[in-house]
Amino acid sequence: MTAVVLSPAAGPASADPITSAFATTPCSYSQITSALNAQAPDLATRFSNSPQMQNRLQQLLALPIDQRQQRIAEHQAANPQMAQFIAAQIGPQGLQAITQVVNTCQNY
Repeated sequence: MTAVVLSPAAGPASADPITSAFATTPCSYSQITSALNAQAPDLATRFSNSPQMQNRLQQLLALPIDQRQQRIAEHQAANPQMAQFIAAQIGPQGLQAITQVVNTCQNY
């Protein structure tokens, strides 16, 4: 789950389903990580080996949704190439797995 938590685009209008999902998810950090461990163990291992990524995801999910969307928009504006970089790092299956995790985390 490399830099996914750094790159979400602003709000539901984004063409990137991962960033839209992170921007609007009602799930807590523990729900996201539980879903990640259950549904995408390879990505969960990569994520667990990155304390910086864990910290950034915790900070992002602790924000109210409107502030989260703003933070994401600011990051995307400062790093417009990040979504392409992430896609190249984790590939289509990784993107699909993360989208599924964020969209089903409420079950955990």
